[in-house]
Amino acid sequence: MLPQLKGFLVTFRRMFKRPITIQYPDERREMAERFRGIPALRSDPDTGRLLCVDCGLCEQICPTGAIVINVEPTERDEERNIVEWTLKLGRCMFCGLCARVCPVDAVTMSAYYELVSQNRDQFFRQKGELAILGQAAPDYFRQGMG
Repeated sequence: MLPQLKGFLVTFRRMFKRPITIQYPDERREMAERFRGIPALRSDPDTGRLLCVDCGLCEQICPTGAIVINVEPTERDEERNIVEWTLKLGRCMFCGLCARVCPVDAVTMSAYYELVSQNRDQFFRQKGELAILGQAAPDYFRQGMG
């Protein structure tokens, strides 16, 4: 009987304190500075071109194989064009290794985390969608957060 009274006492004290829950769709928590959301592609603010140099290091280091890059050579030997840069969100574990290994900081971790969908096709993100996310994403690796 005594443990039940102690439990009631805790509940009674909590009734008069401010609630700690938030109303999620209307209110959102502030994300931590080191939060790792969806990987995003950064672009040059002056030209608007992606910073990616098509080296493929992010694809190679990804432990789950969530990144798929297809490149096509150009007339110049030193340049290549990205044909496809796909992120499979169903496989990504948001570890941030792709952002750490990128030599030109073209890949960064965004603060976007709402991934709910009823359609599997929504879990495949192409370079255009990731570039839009990258415009709002902080410079994750250069901040020393990675």
